[in-house]
Amino acid sequence: MDLPKSETTAKTAITIAQSFIGQPYKAGMLDAATNEQLVCTLKDFDCWTFVETVSALAITRHSPISDFPVFLSYLKKLRYRSGNIDGYASRLHYFKEWAVRAEQNKIALDMTELMGGVPSDKLINFMTTHRSLYPHLQKQETFAEVTRYESELNGYGFYYIPKADVKKMESQIEDGDIIAITSNIEGLDFNHEGFAIRKNGRIHLLHASQEMKKVMISAEPLTDYLNRIKKHSGIAVLRLL
Repeated sequence: MDLPKSETTAKTAITIAQSFIGQPYKAGMLDAATNEQLVCTLKDFDCWTFVETVSALAITRHSPISDFPVFLSYLKKLRYRSGNIDGYASRLHYFKEWAVRAEQNKIALDMTELMGGVPSDKLINFMTTHRSLYPHLQKQETFAEVTRYESELNGYGFYYIPKADVKKMESQIEDGDIIAITSNIEGLDFNHEGFAIRKNGRIHLLHASQEMKKVMISAEPLTDYLNRIKKHSGIAVLRLL
């Protein structure tokens, strides 16, 4: 909270995000506990917890009171449906729903359609169609809840910018925008998340990289990063308010 506060939450987010460069990548932290609880660490991240944690810190920095309890309350509001922890299914497991809820709570604005994104008719159901990958879904009650939330999520519009079009839209992307990378995998909404940061006139990705095992700025511009990885189909762009 001692880092400089910028004029916008998004710009403050990019300042905070850069302070974590070099911190290690660690997957599976939210699923380690037997009982669902709020997990908070500022030492290591996966791509989603990095975006979520930095966003909560930036929002806290722009709040009248910038202390740890306020940060935890925003983290919980971002991570859990209605900000209530009520078992595994209460956590937002699809980043698309994270974006929808953040917009409903006036935390972020989905800029994708405004930037010329195109609609997708993709059906999101990866978790329930790959039940064996998720130990918590072996409980029938939890499986039924997640199935219901997938159905609700599929009722929302889903816009994305195909990766072939990202370069020509770079001028509309601002430092601190959340970049969510859409997936070619059947049933899955997004593969990866990070923050946009401009270097030498091009948009790069500031993210917790599974490939490089740390928080870093991508060596190549975002467009080249997308083209290098076949499972990436494009991006959605969210802007913190």
